[in-house]
Amino acid sequence: MTLITDFGWAGEYVGALKGAVLRVNPNCRVVDLTHQVEPQNLLQAAFILENTYPFFPPETVHLVVVDPGVGTRRKAVVVKKEGHLFVGPDNGVLAGIMGGKESVLGYEIKERKYFLSQVSDSFHGRDIFAPVAGQLSLGLDPSRLGPRVRGLTTLEIPRPRRVKGGLAARILWADSFGNLITNLARREYGRELDTRPFRIKGKGWKIDRVHRTYGEGRPGGPIALFGSGGFLEISVNRGNALNTLGLKPGDPILLLWR
Repeated sequence: MTLITDFGWAGEYVGALKGAVLRVNPNCRVVDLTHQVEPQNLLQAAFILENTYPFFPPETVHLVVVDPGVGTRRKAVVVKKEGHLFVGPDNGVLAGIMGGKESVLGYEIKERKYFLSQVSDSFHGRDIFAPVAGQLSLGLDPSRLGPRVRGLTTLEIPRPRRVKGGLAARILWADSFGNLITNLARREYGRELDTRPFRIKGKGWKIDRVHRTYGEGRPGGPIALFGSGGFLEISVNRGNALNTLGLKPGDPILLLWR
């Protein structure tokens, strides 16, 4: 089983979540993908899930709890795709698995006998999602949890815009190294950026080409490269772009053709 949350490591939340899984299946192997999703950042959680689940074997259960609408009328769901099972709120955190050739099957989690005996209004991760994920790890058929769900909630990544002389893009988030992930996808803009001269400028710095690795360029200098997730990243060689370049998640960036 894998876990993605925005809980952080302070407090009891991660421990309680794992305890609720292990209470159902003490032999479950639990892998922490991350608990450092920016609070309530559904898009980041969906991105992380999309870029990690294919590396796990079929029949893995993936539990994603980034749930700003906990306690509201948003659905709790299980989604089946490519032999994997995904458990979480139907608020967009599962949007990253919706693409591809294979369709997904979704089921609403309604059957209360699989929940903890007392369900709080504010911690469905512990009281609903975790025990259900534990049951799924034991082989429970997701169809026993509730009715089919169609039209699962999706998210749209803010798209770059073509403007006069360039591209207007946006910083989506920063990773744990301080690399700034933008919304410029390799599949759409990679060839153009590799072959067409451009410039990105900030306060006291500029980038004028796409690099191949994080170690290129001078130490302490800014670089741009397409990261393993397929999006252009603004980085600093042996440094932290978030702390040094004057940019933060949500900021616009302007890429100008030269």
